[in-house]
Amino acid sequence: MSHIRNYALLIFIALLATGCSWFGGDDEVEVRVPNELADIDASLELKKLWSVDIGRGAEDRAIKLVPDYSGSRVFASAADGTVKALDSRTGEEIWKLNIKSFYSKDERKIAFSNSSDTITGGVGVGEDLVLVGSAAGEIVAMNQSDGSLAWRAKTTSEVLAPPQAKDQLVVAQTIDGKVAGYEALAGERLWLYSTSEPSLTLRGTSTPIIADFVVAAFANGRVVVLDKARGLAVIDQKIAVAQGKSDLEKLIDIDGEMVLDNSRLYVVAYQGNVVALDLASRGRPVWTQESSSFSGLGMGFGNIYVSREDSVVVAHDEDNGKEIWSNDSLLYRDITAPVAISSYIAVGDFEGYLHIIAQSDGRFVARAKVDGKGLNSPAVVDGSRIYTMGNSGRLSAFEIVQ
Repeated sequence: MSHIRNYALLIFIALLATGCSWFGGDDEVEVRVPNELADIDASLELKKLWSVDIGRGAEDRAIKLVPDYSGSRVFASAADGTVKALDSRTGEEIWKLNIKSFYSKDERKIAFSNSSDTITGGVGVGEDLVLVGSAAGEIVAMNQSDGSLAWRAKTTSEVLAPPQAKDQLVVAQTIDGKVAGYEALAGERLWLYSTSEPSLTLRGTSTPIIADFVVAAFANGRVVVLDKARGLAVIDQKIAVAQGKSDLEKLIDIDGEMVLDNSRLYVVAYQGNVVALDLASRGRPVWTQESSSFSGLGMGFGNIYVSREDSVVVAHDEDNGKEIWSNDSLLYRDITAPVAISSYIAVGDFEGYLHIIAQSDGRFVARAKVDGKGLNSPAVVDGSRIYTMGNSGRLSAFEIVQ
């Protein structure tokens, strides 16, 4: 397994370079070749509704910018600082801006001189705001109506996951093991939660969840549930235990998507486990299965779907964790987190293909080439519509046609 672990280091610490080279030992080098795509017997069609260039794609492959939506609008950002609001039906531009316009000339020289990417995390949508993390180490909040600046707030480090907003609260997680809560109206920081970080971590964080509480997961393999008002931990549960002697072998980061279903939280760690936690019982584990993922999981059809770090898709029964099916046809294709749509799940890969897989048995039902530079960010689903943000900086909308 050492070559797989070193591949994760290569991807996340060495700028997530594709090509899938791994180190199998101190001296030898093993090259793991992604599976070639075999023809499928498509029973559905992925119909492209529209496609819009948002801006330049990210130089840092750890940056996974995802779109989000509210009502009849979809919002997207690009690494060059561009943010757009589009009509979700037609893709027509409603407003456009670059967040650098919110900084003075002198501020821009200082804030963005050390990074070729201006936006590092986004977008988050809620409380009439559109939220991104900037390379200046700030959260930038814009008004959904016209893109005007609502506020800027300093963070303790980089924000690589979309800030979240709900119930007059904005929550952002930084790569230094901290989660902060901000007042949504003016951006005043209300609280800051910190945890200890290992000496070596994957480059990235999971996306916090706001419900009646805040859920966050960290590079030390722990999941915490925080009180929304004060940011105090009411549950602190370890889901993965570091093993081995080297720092590489001890990597147990939780960087992927989590799923909260009522009081049941599903989460997966790299070189750890996929776990169902009962938050109503102070985080008691309901079931645990060995797994490894840095992209995360999705939910639907009574199953939990994991995109493993080797790009095998596995369906687990949500009640007991039993494996229902697995699909290894996308082996080593660097797939995104699975997202449920109708009776299917959607995953993207490093060549820019979007794959539609039946939730019932894991067979492919449709496929489309979306972006020539690849799909690094998970798809976003709004009803019957699928939004994909390609590595080229292009946002596309699809619909499944029976």
